[in-house]
Amino acid sequence: MDQPGGIKVVDAEPQQTPNAQASSMNANALLNNTLDGFANLSSRFNPFAQKLNKGLGQVRQYAQEKLGTAENVTELPQEYKDLEKRLDAVRTVQTNLLKVSRTYSNSSYDYPVQLQESLIGMTNTVTNTVTREIQHLALSSTTSAADRAAAATAPTTTTTTIEEPKTLLHGLARVAAQGSESIGVDEPLGTALFKYATITEKVADARVKMDHQIVEKFNKPVQSTLNSSIEQALKARRNVQSIRLSLDACKARYRSARPERSEVARLEVEQAEDQFVAAVEEATNLMKAALENPEPFRNLADLVAAQLQYFKEAQELLSDLAPELDEIQVTQESLYRNNRA
Repeated sequence: MDQPGGIKVVDAEPQQTPNAQASSMNANALLNNTLDGFANLSSRFNPFAQKLNKGLGQVRQYAQEKLGTAENVTELPQEYKDLEKRLDAVRTVQTNLLKVSRTYSNSSYDYPVQLQESLIGMTNTVTNTVTREIQHLALSSTTSAADRAAAATAPTTTTTTIEEPKTLLHGLARVAAQGSESIGVDEPLGTALFKYATITEKVADARVKMDHQIVEKFNKPVQSTLNSSIEQALKARRNVQSIRLSLDACKARYRSARPERSEVARLEVEQAEDQFVAAVEEATNLMKAALENPEPFRNLADLVAAQLQYFKEAQELLSDLAPELDEIQVTQESLYRNNRA
């Protein structure tokens, strides 16, 4: 029968072969006998009997549909079914993106498992030699007697305990810094390692910053969307399914009702149809709202912005480092050739 709001309640009866019908009838009879027994038992425990009988009607209808013995199953509007497919696709995409992007929640995602913490001094005391010589070496690739003389009067060392991040770049920076210290910054290789360690640590810090931004501006908002607008639409859809089962159960009772119960059963069907129409409209509106939500576009833009900021900063830092290392390399190659001449 037609309902207001453009929603039409349509019955669809499945077609079955004779053998399938016979098998289904036996299973259906067993199911009906079992549920009828529960219904009779529930009638002794009023005022809960009516509510329990309604629930049993839904269970009966659901089981019959799964067995293929249900008759006159109410169809959902095509627009509703199309919205279901679109929402499921969006939900799947966001869920899968989040499964991958959750990696950014753990900054150690690229840290080699085989590395020993003792090798790079993960949580050990880090000794930093702060001298005017090293400060000068950070800006130049050569040393002089004046630099070494100035270093002799510089402060010795400062010792601090630093909780170093477990990332691949931080690991490289720490190993390079330790190599620079062991070789000596007055050696060309020590100077190159020191410069590399300094810049790589800054790049590593920028990567950790990107990780935090992605977690805050992508992961958390996407999870919030899944838990709010999309979950509300899914909840409304589950309600539609429940009410549809109740409607079809009412129709089944109406078809098998005795004459004295026919009018009451008809009124139950009409009431169930009204509830079904209202539930479909509510779920339709919630699905449309979830699909039209601009938040996923903002989240994706924020993800790209965080990545862009990191790669831009890394490019600038490495662009400054590369010429300095090239200069050291050219100088050492020239010295090597001259010594072999």
